[in-house]
Amino acid sequence: MKWIPNSISLLNLIIGCIAVAIAFGGDLYTAAILTLLCSILDFLDGATARWLNAGSETGKQLDALADLISFGLTPAVVMFIYISNSLYEVNQSGIAFVLSSPAFLITAMSALRLARFSADTEDKSWFTGLPTPANALLIVSVPFVLGITVEGAIHSFLEIFIQSTPALLIVVLLLSFLLVAPVRMFSLKVRNFGWKDNRIRYIFLACCILLLITFGLSAAPLFLIFYIILSLFDNFARFSINHKTK
Repeated sequence: MKWIPNSISLLNLIIGCIAVAIAFGGDLYTAAILTLLCSILDFLDGATARWLNAGSETGKQLDALADLISFGLTPAVVMFIYISNSLYEVNQSGIAFVLSSPAFLITAMSALRLARFSADTEDKSWFTGLPTPANALLIVSVPFVLGITVEGAIHSFLEIFIQSTPALLIVVLLLSFLLVAPVRMFSLKVRNFGWKDNRIRYIFLACCILLLITFGLSAAPLFLIFYIILSLFDNFARFSINHKTK
């Protein structure tokens, strides 16, 4: 039965490759939809392996390789294109290509993040560093939001944001750092439904529902931004508690 989750991982990889090709072709909206599909497949391959008790070392490595394409290369290509477009004044020279290349730092840090995750045998209810699917969805959700909305505060902010080369480069550096930072990021996986063990997850889901009601699908980037902020706040709170008890 090991072929079932492995087949899902391969499908994730293939769709990720298609997303990269489509992104290079300029259709960032479709690339975003395909990346979302890859995130669903990424969940399904692990869930299927657990349900069928069909986990294997091959499947583990295959999952990481698929994720590198879907969640490491695709968002880097999207960011590369946005930085290139923001440099329209110098787009006829090689300077634009050079200045856009740091976008692939996301791919490099994603590879390091996935390698560490594959070698980690500890509790997976928490992640160390920003999960690659969350990072990818944050980046690709920008063209998704721009594609489904024509007005509103979020749309206006994103339009201004993607035209600023410095802002885009700062985001690349920040997200690349968070991918490998020794910071706990919570997983949405639950072992029970108790409030004590899942408080941060319930708060996150409740806020996502409020954002969805308020802003609709254009709130997609806010979900991921709030996930990062909530995880960082939880780390700060834990550090403060541990410091006081010493």
